[in-house]
Amino acid sequence: MTSVEVSGMHGGLRTGKVIAFDPDKGSGLIAPYSGDEHVPFQAQVIRFVDVVMAGQPVIYAIEWIDAAVRAVEVRPA
Repeated sequence: MTSVEVSGMHGGLRTGKVIAFDPDKGSGLIAPYSGDEHVPFQAQVIRFVDVVMAGQPVIYAIEWIDAAVRAVEVRPA
């Protein structure tokens, strides 16, 4: 699964793997399974758990702002 449209989500749900997360800075990076560009995210968009770890599979939603992508919701897969 690479993209599933879900009501209320920006850009549908996608799957990938966390490649970095720094809890001190509150930011991280996702590598999409689709092979698209890496997607940045902030700690406040993590759902159902307090923190995610590098290597963890996740489901996430994105939004585009001025030709840049970011995750607006990240949850464990």
